[in-house]
Amino acid sequence: MIEVISAPENVAAFRVAGTVTAQDYDKVIPAIEEKLSEHEEIGVLADLTDLEDMTGDALRRDLQYGLSKLGEFHRFQRAAVVSEKQWIKAATEMTGALFPQIEARVFPKDEKAQALEWVAGVQ
Repeated sequence: MIEVISAPENVAAFRVAGTVTAQDYDKVIPAIEEKLSEHEEIGVLADLTDLEDMTGDALRRDLQYGLSKLGEFHRFQRAAVVSEKQWIKAATEMTGALFPQIEARVFPKDEKAQALEWVAGVQ
């Protein structure tokens, strides 16, 4: 399940719990596209604290959307991930290395407010 959560105007923010399916992206993609239509650059926050699994179709949909945005990656200024899981930290670091134009950081669950401030560019 993916839930759109409250965030500053320039941030697309989501809470992910349980098993993510391809249908969950029916909420995510329009929310991101709406933010991109309103702002030249946005941040993305993903609270993955309660993520358990992701179906193959969900992974495929995620990759397809990401690939469709390759020419616009400069618009995704920052990505904040909230998680305690080591594999998510490693994946976020790898993403940051592959796409250096996106500043990506992982925050522990007790620093979710700081993650939201950081991703929005609030000093």
